Amino acid sequence: MADKKISRAKDTKTEKKKPNRKVLKHTTMATVLTVFFIAIVVMINVVASVIFDRYPLTIDLTENNKYSISEKSVDYVKAIDSEITITVLAEEQAFAAVNEYTVQAQELLRRYREYNANIKVKYVDLLKNPELKSDYPDVTLRDYDILFETYVKDEETGKEYQRVKVVTLNDMVSWNAEFVSQFESYYGDMSAFCETYGAVNVISMYGAAIVGSNAEQAFTSALVSITDPNPVDVAILTGRDEATDLSSFKRLLAANGYNLTTINITTEEIPENIDLVIVPAPKKDYLDSEIKKLSDFLINGGNLDKDVIYIASVQQAETPNLDEFLSEYGIKIPQAIVFENDSSHVYADMQTQTFINIADVVSDNYLQDINTNSLLLAFMNPRPIELMFEEENMMVTEKFLVSTNRGYTFAYDNFDEPLSKGVQNYLAISSKAVFIGEETNYSNLMVISTEEFFNDAFLSGVQFQNSEYIISLLNGMTKKASTGFVVETKTVLGNSFDLTEKQASVLKWTFQAIIPLAVLVVGLIVHKRRKNK
Repeated sequence: MADKKISRAKDTKTEKKKPNRKVLKHTTMATVLTVFFIAIVVMINVVASVIFDRYPLTIDLTENNKYSISEKSVDYVKAIDSEITITVLAEEQAFAAVNEYTVQAQELLRRYREYNANIKVKYVDLLKNPELKSDYPDVTLRDYDILFETYVKDEETGKEYQRVKVVTLNDMVSWNAEFVSQFESYYGDMSAFCETYGAVNVISMYGAAIVGSNAEQAFTSALVSITDPNPVDVAILTGRDEATDLSSFKRLLAANGYNLTTINITTEEIPENIDLVIVPAPKKDYLDSEIKKLSDFLINGGNLDKDVIYIASVQQAETPNLDEFLSEYGIKIPQAIVFENDSSHVYADMQTQTFINIADVVSDNYLQDINTNSLLLAFMNPRPIELMFEEENMMVTEKFLVSTNRGYTFAYDNFDEPLSKGVQNYLAISSKAVFIGEETNYSNLMVISTEEFFNDAFLSGVQFQNSEYIISLLNGMTKKASTGFVVETKTVLGNSFDLTEKQASVLKWTFQAIIPLAVLVVGLIVHKRRKNK
């Protein structure tokens, strides 16, 4: 009897030690699934890390999409087939630490590299590598500049030569216009001041006066400039108390691949390489010697193939020498102002006495780059442009932009009785031709009735197409290869979803290490608990 009890006790003990196959099965399955899940998470993070390092795919959730690139810029960047090197002359962390605009610029450069594998971006501390300056003797390099470079092949010789473009910190930002005016009244040209004392110092001191970012415009401009097969060199003439500095127009030209320089007509000659000269409404008349420089430029030794833009303004007093020059090309600009009496073509603010003429009647010529079916072009205070003939002595004049038939003009000092009524001309082009062998060369004189055509509000406002129209005209007139787009400035206002470098690092380690580790720990704890049941 006792033996039987002992036997039963042993059997009971044995039964307790015998594994529960059902529990073991579930525990094993849970362990396998946990290990498999951890492996998948780790693998996804490793692969994602590699992909993001090589192709930095990001979603711009910031206010105003300040880290995004316009679709047309993206298309242009993707089409570049030459090797481009972009060198930021600062350490990466130091460049980002200047302000939010350099952070934005840094992100944009990363995106350019993402869109085209031919674009390389590197950071070089100029202080630690001063020998870099000797590699680029034709340009001036300063700390925090960004150097764009490539090599292009000369079609005639077959040899490659280097093209470079330098973008400064000052090029990447847009300043408050009133601040710039006050600043330059004390210190002179702001760009020159930045070159002398360093743009990073000026921006650090006066950064509160920055109202927008020009980074995309500056970078795309640099790419266009160094990759354009037929770049156009533009000289803006100064020295005669010009009515406008054309700051917005300059940015627009640069963004579309025009190489800009400034020439003081009173002391300097117009270089032979210049293709287009802009005369921005001088309030003081040109001297005979200065008129000769302008005339000789257009004639070009009899070969022509040069272009001039003359901008008029109601701020100008009488300019008999310039008037005579214009008359040689069949153009007259009376001392008067144009008004539009068609309510659908004028905006009038009686409180501020502001009258904006709206024009939508244009010539069919040089519209090759217009991407809209309807054009609305804005003017303020335009002077009338009269054509003295249509065709004469190998010269043709053409109206390009006119008012409705309800336009009229007044003298500056008498608004009681109109000088003329009917269609008024806002923009005209006079073309002089010469036969050279089997080819015909042209020199063109474009006359624009007011400097207010280049008002920043009209060039950047989405309701007007002044930017698109003037670039299409210039591309056609100068025979420049079109880029097919215009990049506008982008104001940086918010920080709704900005990530600092530290925050980005935290997110990276969170997703690549902390989360997988947490999953692993939880899995082990679950496994241990189930095993001990």
